[in-house]
Amino acid sequence: TKSASETTEATKKMGSEAMGKVSETVQAGQDRAVEGKDQTASFLGEKTEAVKKTATETADAAKEKSTEAAQHVQDTAAEYTKDTPVAPKENVFQKAGGNIVGAATDAKDAVMNTLGMGGDK
Repeated sequence: TKSASETTEATKKMGSEAMGKVSETVQAGQDRAVEGKDQTASFLGEKTEAVKKTATETADAAKEKSTEAAQHVQDTAAEYTKDTPVAPKENVFQKAGGNIVGAATDAKDAVMNTLGMGGDK
């Protein structure tokens, strides 16, 4: 009976140690899963911000180029007609330039709305 009692105690001790190891392994697995999830979310967040930044920069550059093009058209028209544009009188080229700027602004807004950045103009 002493031998059976010792065997039982040894078995209990080994079982307890095994359960402790299983618990540690499960906890380590859970920690790794949480860490992996955090890294994935961080990566996606960084990529989303990079896309938003690039889209905004592209839209802003398009707007700037459109404004420059409209000004060039207006300057060229004035040069060929030897007519200086008068501020209150809007000519065809000023309207065209305004349309170009408006189209660029609409394109920028569309990109921002697509990326979920709409509303803050």
